[in-house]
Parts: sequence; C-alpha cells; structure tokens
Amino acid sequence: MQNIHTNSQQRIFLNIYLDEVLHQADSIPTVTIYDADDNAIALDGYNDSAATDENELGVYSIMVTAAVTNINRVLEVHWNYSLDGVEVEEVDFYAVEPVYASVAEIVDFLGIGSTPSDLNYYDPRAIESAEKLARTIINGYTGQKFTTYYGSQEVYGKGSDACYLVEKMLRIDKMYENDLLLIDYTVDPVYNTFGFNIEITPTGKAVRIINAGWDVRYDNQVDPTVLYYGRFRDNSRYKFVGQIGYKYVPEDIKIAAMLLTNDILSNDYNWRNKYLKKVDLSEISFEMAGGAFNGTGNVAVDNILDQYRNVNIVII
Repeated sequence: MQNIHTNSQQRIFLNIYLDEVLHQADSIPTVTIYDADDNAIALDGYNDSAATDENELGVYSIMVTAAVTNINRVLEVHWNYSLDGVEVEEVDFYAVEPVYASVAEIVDFLGIGSTPSDLNYYDPRAIESAEKLARTIINGYTGQKFTTYYGSQEVYGKGSDACYLVEKMLRIDKMYENDLLLIDYTVDPVYNTFGFNIEITPTGKAVRIINAGWDVRYDNQVDPTVLYYGRFRDNSRYKFVGQIGYKYVPEDIKIAAMLLTNDILSNDYNWRNKYLKKVDLSEISFEMAGGAFNGTGNVAVDNILDQYRNVNIVII
C-alpha cells in the first residue's frame, strides 16, 4: 500500500499498460475516491473527476488535497477508463498517515550529507523508504500506532468502576454495552442511560465513572458495607467510539525512528536481515551478538520502545 502524509497535498499517478508497454487511454480517465472503511459515498470533490494527462505517454494523475488528507485513513481510489474499446476499472489504496520523522529531521539528526557530492549523502527517497520500514518495525514491536485516528475499540468489563483500554484514547463520543448505546456525547442534550458520566484517565489507557464524593473502584471487590458493585459489569462487552491514539509523535518515538532509519540505511543491516551472524570479508570481519536478532536489533531503540509495548493483549 502506498503512503500519503497527513495534511499534505500530493499528486497520485496512474500508469496504463498494454502488452507491458505504456499506452494512451481512449479518453481521459475519471477518478472517484472513497474512504476505504466507508465506501458508500465518494469524498467531496472526487466523484468521477477528470484526471490530468501527464506529458509521458499513458501516465495520468490527480491532485489529492489537504481536505482529503486531513485525517488518518485509507483512501480507495477508482480509476475508470477505456483502453482499445474495453472498459477498465483499476482500484488503488493509499494509507494517509504521518511519518514518525521527516526527511529533514533525519538528515539533521544523523548528520547526513545534503548534496550528492557528500560521502554520506542519501537520496531523499531512500530515506523516506527507510523511515517507512522503521515505522513499520516500531508499530509491530509495540503493538500500537503513534498517530491519531477516529474509530472504536471493544473491551470487557471487570466488575469495577473503571474499564481498561487496549489503545490510548483521546476523546469518547459514544459508549455501548453489549451493543446497546448507553452514552452519546454528540447530541444535545447528552444521551445517557448509563447512570454516570465517564472520563478518560490521565494516561488515556482507562475509562472511569465520574461520581463526586465517592472513590472510584478500580478492582472488582465488593464493598461489604453498601454491597456496591463496580458499574462496568463483569464480562459485559463495552465499545468506546471516538478519537484514538496520540495527538503527536512522542519525542522518544521520533528518536527511535531516526536511529532505526540509520540502521536500515547502513550496510550491515542487510547482513543481519538475512540472519547472518558472522561475516568474513577480505578487509573486515564481524560477528553479531545474539541480541541482534531479538527485538528491533538496536539496544537503544528496544529500551525506548519497551515502555510502549502492548504485550499479550487480545483485541476484540
């Protein structure tokens, strides 16, 4: 899947081939773009829009503006055209998501050369590709993404006044209990049959009731004096809808991404990536420690990411 940076304006391209050779379409292709998770209605301004005919034979494009890339999502792009009298529809998918470190940040942090004549110069496209791989490794190692998106997550109650989340949450719009809507903060007046208002804890990893003058119970122990049970019922399924993730990339995650990018750009990364423990060359010989094949392969990065890991958590 190709990537588009969040809040960017970027041109995406269609290459049309006939017998493995670029070929001009019978007429200008049209483009329709959907949110891949809700592809019933085309995005505003991108319903059967005419593509731009580029100078190169068989190459067409369309500009995707910040109005489409302002949130993290997957774009479903439909290209429709006729080729030698045959109607064709091609579908591409683009992930709109932020980078953990920009090319400029990586160049500055690593001291990479700025011109091709510099010995330590890297093509910006190579740096972009390395950052994307570093970002993928970080996401896999931690079990989460350090970005913001709108969605939902489901967890089970434990008979306490708090419900622990799988992913960090920034805002709650709706809450369901066993698929029944109990709270809706998007309407006025607020819809609430839960009995309490709820709030996100300072860490963003739990939701608790708001009950002035009463201690919030974080375990499932029964108070013998009042026979009070926690409001989030044991083994009931709760779905929270709203803004999930991080408002910005944490600074240490940015540093981890830049360190990993440096590793990926280096020559010895290819050896480690092939599970080669010892390498003997004519002028140099090196042997990798066993830990190089655990985690990300970088001790400093592992130490940074360990505090963010979601371990042994089952997402419903």
